Amino acid sequence: MALQPQIDDDSYAKIILSSIKSPNFWSIILGFVGIFAVILGGSIHLAFDDLKDLSLWVLMAGTGLILLALVLSPRAVAMFLAGRKGRYGVNVAIMTLAFFVILLIANYLMYQNPKRIDVTATRFFTLSEQTYGILDNLSKNNQSVHAYAFFVSSVSSDNQRQSAEDLLNEFDRRSTNFSFSFVDPELNRTEALRYNVTTYPSIVFEADDGKFEGVTLLTEQDFVTGILIATGTEQKVIYFLTGHGETSVSRDPMTGAIGLEGLDLAIEGMQRDNYFVMPLNLKQFETVPSDAAVLIIAGPKDNKDLDESELTAILKYVRDGGRILMLLDPNPPQKFNGLAALYGVAISSEHVVDAVSNVSGEMLTPMVQKANGQFTTSNSSPGLTIADDISVTVFPDSAAILSPPAEEFALRDHIKFTPLGMTTPASWLTKDPEDVTYSSEKQQGPFPVSAVIEATGMYSDLGATHQLAKIVLFSDSDFASNKYFASMDNSDIFLNSINWLADDFELISIRPKLLPYRELVVNSRERDFIKWSSWTLPPTFMLFMALVVWWRRR
Repeated sequence: MALQPQIDDDSYAKIILSSIKSPNFWSIILGFVGIFAVILGGSIHLAFDDLKDLSLWVLMAGTGLILLALVLSPRAVAMFLAGRKGRYGVNVAIMTLAFFVILLIANYLMYQNPKRIDVTATRFFTLSEQTYGILDNLSKNNQSVHAYAFFVSSVSSDNQRQSAEDLLNEFDRRSTNFSFSFVDPELNRTEALRYNVTTYPSIVFEADDGKFEGVTLLTEQDFVTGILIATGTEQKVIYFLTGHGETSVSRDPMTGAIGLEGLDLAIEGMQRDNYFVMPLNLKQFETVPSDAAVLIIAGPKDNKDLDESELTAILKYVRDGGRILMLLDPNPPQKFNGLAALYGVAISSEHVVDAVSNVSGEMLTPMVQKANGQFTTSNSSPGLTIADDISVTVFPDSAAILSPPAEEFALRDHIKFTPLGMTTPASWLTKDPEDVTYSSEKQQGPFPVSAVIEATGMYSDLGATHQLAKIVLFSDSDFASNKYFASMDNSDIFLNSINWLADDFELISIRPKLLPYRELVVNSRERDFIKWSSWTLPPTFMLFMALVVWWRRR
């Protein structure tokens, strides 16, 4: 067996030195570096618009290195390409080039046919069903809306502009009847004066008939409101009954802070749905105004009941086809409960306990869930669409909606009662909120905690015609308070009730949630590292490994 010649360290050094001095060696190195530079320059050119000049220089440098490699040793290059290693390298280069070509084609096709998947926890980049419906109505009604986004480059932050642009792009993708453009009011004062824009940033929505509406809050719901007003959607009036200790506005005019017990968020939600909200004291006006689309009675207190004149005014309003949203707590004032009793229901003086469907074991906070079949939808009650898209609502310290004693009420033919949300069969009533234990003496459920009453036809006792009236009744007012309004789907069932009462059925849906956007904050150095490492490290690593493989196999 032949012995392998021994190569000492000096021999290795001579081999390496001769390789370095050889034009063939440098030709191959320059070729590899040139190919890498061409790939890098092309990647930069495609990925970064602001670095296109740099990418061209990198491409030119890479091309120059490849040409220099050919000039130094064209024969070596030819032999290398013709050999086994050369063919292997060519195959790798072809595969790499094919990968980038496929990547470019895929990006082009996705750009031409954009499909986006929102994987954020808050569904921040997904439009609500309400927004989809309103944008679809633009096409149905043959209306067009153009949005002018006024941003001053020197004042507006890049994040603000990007957020607005992302949202406007989503609107544009959804409807061909929606378009937008950005305007710098410092450079185009004429446009700003035309739309009376004095606050930046702001967005003006203009319909094709020239009517426009401006918004300064860059949220989806405010954009929807701007579209509704611009397209001429009627702004209906909602009245809040006052003078009986009802839950009302709690926002501090100086600090803007809101209390947990107020209805500030509910009022703002109605305003975003394009309603004009007003207080109403019947002791002053004696009648419910004729322009009242809905009258809201929200949590009156025990010690402030209705006067007879007020009760008469409300009854006349209902009999004339009025619409009422009643939020009554356990043991409500007598005449408020009597008003409900006239339409076949009463609010219990006891509290609802639900042992199965509740919030974190708090049995005095019943939870109404679609998954349990606790909601009545249009599937079982045609036309009742309030809860069609509702999944879960919570009603802290709720009462039950009961039928009053027979001697106090004889159900009239003109009244239709429909439970809207029910507790589970594992529920009961308790007089003492501190005692939630079950006993056979306690009245067992399930109980309605929300219901719909529709009244029309003839009064058997009055001989008068009752125009179609609607009442939505909740046996709890806390669910609509600032503390719970954003919990689960509480805001949607409240606002959907308003929409249904006001006959604005196209607005009934799930609205965009006003949840904070969890942004990843990085400084400029971290941002540059993320950007460049994602584009340079993988190709560099691949080139290094290729050189290692080539050196071991040479």
